[in-house]
Amino acid sequence: MMASESGISELPLRFKLVNAVPAALVVTTAGALILGGAPQRPPSFDVLVARAQAANWFGAVGAIALLAIGALLLEPFELNSIRVLEGYWSTAGPLGRLARFGRWLHERRRSRLQFLAKMHPELVEEGIDDEIQTRWPQAWPLLPTALGNRLRAFEEQAGSAYQLDTIELWPRLYYALPESALGTVNGYRTQLDVASRLSLSLLTSALIAAGLLFAHGWWLTLPAVLVLSSWLAYRAALAAAGNYCVAVRAVIDVYRLKLLQAMQLKMPANLGEEQVINEALSRVWRGDPAADLTYAPAEPGRVTPS
Repeated sequence: MMASESGISELPLRFKLVNAVPAALVVTTAGALILGGAPQRPPSFDVLVARAQAANWFGAVGAIALLAIGALLLEPFELNSIRVLEGYWSTAGPLGRLARFGRWLHERRRSRLQFLAKMHPELVEEGIDDEIQTRWPQAWPLLPTALGNRLRAFEEQAGSAYQLDTIELWPRLYYALPESALGTVNGYRTQLDVASRLSLSLLTSALIAAGLLFAHGWWLTLPAVLVLSSWLAYRAALAAAGNYCVAVRAVIDVYRLKLLQAMQLKMPANLGEEQVINEALSRVWRGDPAADLTYAPAEPGRVTPS
């Protein structure tokens, strides 16, 4: 998946939303249950309050420090943790078997919709083909999760009309975008990252709670609620991914030629010429020294691209 690009002014907000809040959720869940008496006995609110009061301000400082350290340690794993939700898993062991099952399941779902579209032409007019193309990639292998397939489908299709590879294009186009476009794209990306990390944090909290409360009967309702909350956060991540993909696709449609201007390349006269330029540009990005690009004539007095 395309990595997030954020301005310096946005880093504090992203740090709080994407790292501090999920880290606080996991640490608070585990800490509250342990301070309440788990796993030796069912958690008690009275025991939790008594132990918290006994810790006094030393405990508060320690808890804040633990949350801050947890958030800092999670920062480098932001992208990797989201890739877990996308389905980039190991091909060996239990995860490998789960990945194969997930791919098989999505293949069946896609095949079913394709069959319905073929047998019922009226469904094509209702947008079933668009749904298939939005939910699953057509040329690339399927991933075991809905989020991964939706993002991979977007990466496959967003720049295809212009002969552009979205993954190669986006890190470069990003620096040519105006602030208004950057703000919109970053906003949707932050929504996606927050929902994804919350989903993982809620699932992690559920596993921790299940381990601490395994022997305490109805207390297992708590991990069940956390699992349900994780699923809802995952659904929110899917919705945010849809918004993010629409925003980036629109940015590519509107601003792709601005990148050619910033690189001082000769501007195309039509779509066919643009596709030829983009094919050569893509080869350059892949390290092909034989690719042929034509630069625009230098303008008198021009130092930097507009």
